[in-house]
Amino acid sequence: MYLDLRPGKRKIALGICVVFFISLTLSLMQRTNRDQAIPQPLAKCWKLKELLGTGNVLEKSILNHMSSSDKELVHAVEKWPLEGEDRKILAQLLLTQECPSQPNATALAQYRAELGQCCNASFWLAVTKENTPLGSDILLDGNAGKKIKVKTELMDLLPKRSPFSGIQYDQCAVVGNGGILQNSSCGQEIDQADLIVRFNLPLMNCSVDVGTKTGLVTLNPSILQEKFKNLQARRKPFADALSPYSSALVFIPAFSFVGHSDLSYRALYTMEDFGMMQRAYFLNPHYLSALKKHWKDQGFHPPRLSSGFMLISVALELCKHITLYGFWPFPHDLADQPIPHHYYDNVMPKRGMHAMPSEFSHYLRMYAQGVLQIRLGKCW
Repeated sequence: MYLDLRPGKRKIALGICVVFFISLTLSLMQRTNRDQAIPQPLAKCWKLKELLGTGNVLEKSILNHMSSSDKELVHAVEKWPLEGEDRKILAQLLLTQECPSQPNATALAQYRAELGQCCNASFWLAVTKENTPLGSDILLDGNAGKKIKVKTELMDLLPKRSPFSGIQYDQCAVVGNGGILQNSSCGQEIDQADLIVRFNLPLMNCSVDVGTKTGLVTLNPSILQEKFKNLQARRKPFADALSPYSSALVFIPAFSFVGHSDLSYRALYTMEDFGMMQRAYFLNPHYLSALKKHWKDQGFHPPRLSSGFMLISVALELCKHITLYGFWPFPHDLADQPIPHHYYDNVMPKRGMHAMPSEFSHYLRMYAQGVLQIRLGKCW
């Protein structure tokens, strides 16, 4: 095949080439002008997303993208009793304050697809008759090598299928217990969500800050041991503690450690005996192990994932829009004022069990990607 370029046609072809070249030059000039016109704050936010996306937030150039007020805060937090890694995480946070995140449905869909493939919370999150046959073994995720045989007595306690089968939520609020919620006035906003997740039966004593509604609440067996004397004496205090949660799903990690299963069964019996509106579900160690492996493959492998990180992962599968409240791993707020560990007390957690600052760093990265929102400070 060849091109026939006779004299007349050559002129036409040359003219077309000249027009094309001029158009291309003008287009490139316009693009250059647009690039030069990008506001500095937006350029800074692009840099933030680049840093969070690569995990390389530790470089000194990060300070070049902070406002003067943010730099002052960085110098202020240097006085906080934080380890070096925690200070670096805080630097990420200070950058995000001037970079409002835009929802990114594509990024969220990628998280949903990856977590759905590895873990499938809608099917595996709860132990059910559908995913745990009679005679099978449940492997404890917290005690390697230990297992529980599924007998008829256990099968009678299990629901037929997952409460999340075939369900997608629009707005989800995942509410941590951090002292950052104090005086936040976030209660009304939280209560507008379609699914509201809470942790470890927190006190619901300040509706203005934390709201009144709950769709799912976790219950660690350690709470049953410490607050309710293993449910071996009076059980009414436990029933009273559940009453603010109306018809919430109560998820209990019954099969993480030896001895927790019988205690979890007693919690379920108590709820039935007192005619409580809530329904107890047992967290499936199969799901927890799969989730731990998934995040380990992503380069994150703490001793044990917190219930907060676990249920945020669940929300990434089940929710179209996610907002986090009460997640804050530091002893001061952004105004450099001391705050309690929880919004209802200042009892510190056991050291070494969870990696809260590192988990928070992951939340910030998700925020920068437009996957979720994080509420810090006041909601109005």
